[in-house]
Amino acid sequence: MLRFKHLRLDQEKIERVKRILNTKTETEALDKALEKVIQEDQERLQRRKVVKRMIELRKSLGKIKEDSAKWVRQARKERDLFNDRSA
Repeated sequence: MLRFKHLRLDQEKIERVKRILNTKTETEALDKALEKVIQEDQERLQRRKVVKRMIELRKSLGKIKEDSAKWVRQARKERDLFNDRSA
């Protein structure tokens, strides 16, 4: 849904965003900037899920006597499987 908005924004920031994102119009620059924020938030949430799962795996494995990196390798395998499914 598109709506017209009348906002007071810092023109220097808009020009800087236009240069950074290589856009021609202010509208395009703001739209791309908003998309980037949304994408970064989704990536942050995925990282939190991976870390949470790694912690769960570590707790489920208990104290490891032989190879302390075993749970890390197992978590990486699960992360890779998760990324392959979501791609």
